[in-house]
Amino acid sequence: MLRIVIIDDEVNVRAVIRKLLNLISTNYELVGEAPSITEGKDVIVKTKPDIVLLDIELEDGTGFTLLNQLPKIDFKLIFITAYNQYAIKAFKFNALDYLLKPIEPNDLEEALAKAELAICSENELKELLQNLEQNKNAKTKKIVIKTVNKTYFIEVDKILYCKSEGSYTSVVTEKEVTLASKNLKHFQDLLSEYDFIRTHQSYLVNKKYITAIKNDTIILNNTLSIPVSLRRKTEIRTILSDKLH
Repeated sequence: MLRIVIIDDEVNVRAVIRKLLNLISTNYELVGEAPSITEGKDVIVKTKPDIVLLDIELEDGTGFTLLNQLPKIDFKLIFITAYNQYAIKAFKFNALDYLLKPIEPNDLEEALAKAELAICSENELKELLQNLEQNKNAKTKKIVIKTVNKTYFIEVDKILYCKSEGSYTSVVTEKEVTLASKNLKHFQDLLSEYDFIRTHQSYLVNKKYITAIKNDTIILNNTLSIPVSLRRKTEIRTILSDKLH
């Protein structure tokens, strides 16, 4: 849920925005409202919103004055006003959008979608940086796998194999299959230092799970059959021989 605060001195405008938020998405939670600089500042500090919908002309000053009084702006900002002459100044505060009254539902929906996308991108970056930091000294390494809708962090040692699905790749562990938004070559480069081998045009296999070779297939974990190309058979036999000694 994305937490939203409305700061506007017009009661009717706040009521309209409330209704529109409910109609646009169930992913929005209204956590506070205020009509003034003083109350607006208190609401923002108290609720720590993800998005602030801020009117420029408030009952005790301007939205710009409110922003200047905050220790930091750690939320996405969408200005709402009846006066378009403030546009340039609004964007100096890194506003994502600038909506004129009366508010058009489609304009508000687009502005919120833009804010949501920006927040998701920032959260994803934080997760990526955290994963990199953890990988520095961790014994168990993880890789980042992006799907169409989500980002996963999967332990390298738990990956049995990767299978090409055209421009996508199925990353297979004992517990799950994740369809990644990258091709197999991407994972071949990513996992090259972790003892993975390209056994076939469509398969990248974790060497540690190879248990046997039978005709034109290799066996993983004594159960899974994976195709192996003719030119890879010698290498696979060598791997198996090394495991037995």
